[in-house]
Amino acid sequence: MSRASNSGPRFVRHAGNVVTLLTSARQVMDARLSAEEAQARGSLATALEVGRMVPEKVLAFSACGAAIAQGAAELSQRAMDYGCAEMEAAHRAMLRAAASPTPMGWMAAQTEWLMGSMNRAASFGMGFSNAALGMAERSLRPVSRTVSGNLRRLR
Repeated sequence: MSRASNSGPRFVRHAGNVVTLLTSARQVMDARLSAEEAQARGSLATALEVGRMVPEKVLAFSACGAAIAQGAAELSQRAMDYGCAEMEAAHRAMLRAAASPTPMGWMAAQTEWLMGSMNRAASFGMGFSNAALGMAERSLRPVSRTVSGNLRRLR
């Protein structure tokens, strides 16, 4: 079972990072799209800034997309592993039940499987949630770095 005791604070920190990113992006857009700012920078500086803006965004969002694709593959692998492990556990329970000569043996095998499945489901859910949050954090980083760099440069 993955350790998930820090997922609450991580989620709150990630939500704060999203809000900071959105605020910074608005400031960058205001600075880049303002006619007064463009006039103050001059036409050459404005043209250079616009020429720099597009490749930066393409690179940042490409890195974001790559992080999402990699994270989605990891989440898919986790889900497949969990599904296969559950099928194996159910198969073992059926074999134990089939080998039992009494109805109590059948009930014991089913109860053991049920209790184990609840524990495995909880463990899977926590691990999956942590992995999904990690994917969100990794996908936000390149965009956040780019926006922060833009904001520093435009000040």
